Amino acid sequence: MKNRLSKSKKPVTKKPDSRIDHFFASLDNLIRAKISSNIQLELIFAVAFCLVLAFLAYNITFNMTRKVTYQQSISYEQGIDDISSSAEDIAERMLNDLRYKEEEEITDEMRQNARYPSENNADAKQFNMHNAMENLIEDFSRTSTLKVLVTDLSGNMIYKTENVMENSVDIFNVIKSAYDIDFYRRDNIDSQSAGELVFVYPMNFLNNDIYLIIKDTPIADIQTTPTYSYNSSLALFIAFLFFISGFLILTKNKMDYIQELSNTVRIISTGNLKYTAPVKGNDELTHLAKSINIMARDIDQKIEEERNLEKTKQELITNVSHDLRTPLTSIIGYLGLAKSPRISHEQKDDYIEIAYSKSERLKQLINELFEYTKLQSPDNKPNFTAVNLVDLLDQLIEEMIPMAEENGLTISKVIATKDIVLYADVPQIVRLFENLISNAIKYTHTDEPILLTVKGIDADNFATISLENAIDGISDEEINKMFERFYRLEKSRSSETGGSGLGLAISESIVHMHGGQIYAEKLSESRISITVKLPILSNS
Repeated sequence: MKNRLSKSKKPVTKKPDSRIDHFFASLDNLIRAKISSNIQLELIFAVAFCLVLAFLAYNITFNMTRKVTYQQSISYEQGIDDISSSAEDIAERMLNDLRYKEEEEITDEMRQNARYPSENNADAKQFNMHNAMENLIEDFSRTSTLKVLVTDLSGNMIYKTENVMENSVDIFNVIKSAYDIDFYRRDNIDSQSAGELVFVYPMNFLNNDIYLIIKDTPIADIQTTPTYSYNSSLALFIAFLFFISGFLILTKNKMDYIQELSNTVRIISTGNLKYTAPVKGNDELTHLAKSINIMARDIDQKIEEERNLEKTKQELITNVSHDLRTPLTSIIGYLGLAKSPRISHEQKDDYIEIAYSKSERLKQLINELFEYTKLQSPDNKPNFTAVNLVDLLDQLIEEMIPMAEENGLTISKVIATKDIVLYADVPQIVRLFENLISNAIKYTHTDEPILLTVKGIDADNFATISLENAIDGISDEEINKMFERFYRLEKSRSSETGGSGLGLAISESIVHMHGGQIYAEKLSESRISITVKLPILSNS
């Protein structure tokens, strides 16, 4: 019941990222990807980070090594400032205060420029010199020892404070003292004593032309000045240590990776081409590691190909030596018998005839060997032209019929479509099917017809041609070895009962040269087929 009455919580929906957030996220990913894929940017970033780290270390160490010493000195600056400020305030107020002016003399501009609210107070109007000066001194004097005098133009005293002893002054000497610039230069004031300062202001006050004279001697002030000293050499040393340490830490992975690549190259240089460099990251070192692996793999493949080629050469020499030695030995033997004076002319003619047939066999073997070697050469450049496959096979079968009839055989053909055009080297294609048909005639052990079938074109635009014939039994192992060089189904390798063993190897090379496929299949214990697939040029 409680569960029914309880309110179901609404699922919290995540607020979608704004365009600005998405932009900065994409920019951050782009910067990270650029930095991680470029060693120069990584080094720039590492140096910049280490510089900031060194700067912080320098400032912290610099401040930690600070030593403070205090020096005390006598200064009159504060006293001079107080006297000067009081004199300027009193003179300014005497000139600008509207309480000391007749109403008809006050203009709107004066009222707008009044600095103090009391200046416009009409009830505080004062036209008595003594009262006016007392109020001004009381309001604006910052020192109790201030001497204030008001004289006429001749120097006669109109007003003075109680601490002024003179009854009259020589106004010219006072003005001269007041305007002596060297006297007022503070850096020339003796640190032990200071003379009396004199300020003179000519003005019109309460409708009278007067001189306002203000005098005072500044009071000495004891000032404590701190002096700071720093150990900058230690700070620079610590900053250098932080820079080097930070740089080593940031570049440690890269340096370790470079060392790994160096070790990989050293191991590969010893001949271990199976060893691969570790692939890490996505920068130039990563591409270098991939290139090293590709280089090692290519070199290994080339060495393996050279080994296979060398092995093939050895096998070729061994097989050729055997196949050439047999007919050559027979030729030499029969010619030696023919040279004997004890034999009759009929026997001599028979021996010469046998030697000649052996020579023809030797010539055929040498031609086939030369043709196979030529097909395997990378310099072999076929001459491709357009040819109708069915027309070519019809002509070839007509030429092979006499050979089949000599062996009591017939050749049947089944053609699904006649318009199959190949882009091929015509002499090589003729040799291909000539080899296949002649092999079928040689190894057919019954009078069953040889069947040539031209099938339709498949989805990959390949034309399929198959040749079937009866045999006297064959194993799966023999099927797999049929296209090997010098392999014969006839185990004795007799030149009388078998060929050179290069026919099907040559056929396979021709098919591969045309980008096709060739393979043998065992249809039954007494029948096999060889299938050829060749790419077509067009299909009408």
